[in-house]
Amino acid sequence: MNLSPREYARNNRRWRGSVPISSFERLAQELTTDCESVDVQLAFSLDENGHIRMQGQAVVAANVACHRCAEFVATTICADIDARIVRTEERARDLVPEADVIVVTDNPVDVSELIEDDLIMSIPWRVCENQKACENLVHDAQAAGSPETTQKPFANLRELLKR
Repeated sequence: MNLSPREYARNNRRWRGSVPISSFERLAQELTTDCESVDVQLAFSLDENGHIRMQGQAVVAANVACHRCAEFVATTICADIDARIVRTEERARDLVPEADVIVVTDNPVDVSELIEDDLIMSIPWRVCENQKACENLVHDAQAAGSPETTQKPFANLRELLKR
């Protein structure tokens, strides 16, 4: 779905719709999902300095890899979006400390290009609700770090330094 951020902002327009998950090349690599689309709500306006402001939310239900147990867990990814849209890198550099900035040189632009980074940054690192009781975690003595299997690689360092 293509839209013109400048026209939407000049008219204080909103955009609501579903974007196919296949439109998000980088995001699709991070998840496995049976969901076919991302639900998106965006509002466009001009800020006090005349820059295009895009606010909204993007939501997708997906299976995300738990970084502790490496299993996939069903979760909802919700990206809250508040960014300024500019035409040049120079303008972006001027705004960066104050706001998230997206450089858009093409007009119109695909909605997926406007929100993909926010969605990727909203993927939770820990998806198992209780890390200690992670149902997918391998429970064995070595993984738990039991005293019998714990190695101390610097245990003899003191003796070597005395020599």
